[in-house]
Amino acid sequence: MNPPDAIIVGGGIQGVSMALTAARRGLHPVLVEKSSLAAGASGNSYGIVHGGLRYLQMLDIPRWRRSRLAQAWFLHEFPAQVRPLRCVMPLYQGRLRSPGLFRLAMAFEQTLAATFDARVPLPPPQLLTAEEVKTEFEVITEGLAGAACWHDAEVTDMPGLLQAMLKRAGLEPPSLYMPFEARELLTQRGEVIGLRIADVNNGDTREIMSRVVINCAGAWAGSWQQAAACPTARSLAFNLLLAGALPGNSALAVSRIPGKGRSYFMRPHPEGIFAGTYYRPAPDATEPAVTAEDIQAFLDELNSALPGMHLRPADVKAVMAGLLPDKDGSGERLSSDDHILTHRPHGFYSIVGGKFTTAPLLSEDAANRIWPHLNRADHMAATLVKHHG
Repeated sequence: MNPPDAIIVGGGIQGVSMALTAARRGLHPVLVEKSSLAAGASGNSYGIVHGGLRYLQMLDIPRWRRSRLAQAWFLHEFPAQVRPLRCVMPLYQGRLRSPGLFRLAMAFEQTLAATFDARVPLPPPQLLTAEEVKTEFEVITEGLAGAACWHDAEVTDMPGLLQAMLKRAGLEPPSLYMPFEARELLTQRGEVIGLRIADVNNGDTREIMSRVVINCAGAWAGSWQQAAACPTARSLAFNLLLAGALPGNSALAVSRIPGKGRSYFMRPHPEGIFAGTYYRPAPDATEPAVTAEDIQAFLDELNSALPGMHLRPADVKAVMAGLLPDKDGSGERLSSDDHILTHRPHGFYSIVGGKFTTAPLLSEDAANRIWPHLNRADHMAATLVKHHG
């Protein structure tokens, strides 16, 4: 058996999408994961594949376009694991989130979608009246002026999605090493020649030889001695599965102060209500540990936004938590930036993504940098043009 073209460390969305990107360019990668697929932040994320509407508030058109492209790709390529999700956000008079501003955002997005040919197979956004909102949801009604209604996409089975992506890449044992931990880069004269890994169950070590090692370990990316430049994992993010039910099949976006501040989403789940995402600083954390105080703080936020729910700790059926990088190590400012880092020794790279949605596009960018001699065409865009152009 020939040595692999790349060793990819990390079984989350970034590592798996990197494996798929490499395979689609005719390469043979292997994947190393210390636990199981989607065991970290990817598997515990809220699972929304955003279309980028929120980026228009900041006039960040490049990020909007990347999000739209990635969303369309997920919906087209993996319809069994990714499906449309109707989202409703109440709008209030005199607030930033008002009907007037949402109308402008809708018109702007429609213009951009036509200009950049960035259409997605989803219903167009619309405005709901205050009466329509009150009929559907029990939200705070004082100052209610209506609601923004749009469609994003949701991942219904995160492990299933990652497994489907690996299957598409043709990766199966012996190209999958789980549960194996990356222990040491193997080098020779300043260049990578392989990776020493250890079986988590029995400690047995083995060596995989390759000229390229790609660190996609997410929150643990910076734990490599040679990858000290990676952003550190300093913020705890978690979601709650709550007892109860929401009407219909829509996600409801709410905030402590109506029409202002951080939004939390609540959407139907087969076992109740899925609520997320709550963040807090975790400057020294190495594992995502959610305390009773964290849970109560999140419930307080939700109860302020939806006073009629009267949520209690006893209503919490499950907690899904992960660690995310931040901008300055304080845990106060989440990093939404993407990083492709080239390290020494030569052949060692790190990829740290800021958003789940655009992980496949970040992998395309990384592949262009790591293998510049291969086809640099945007494979994701080419796939969509082939089927929708």
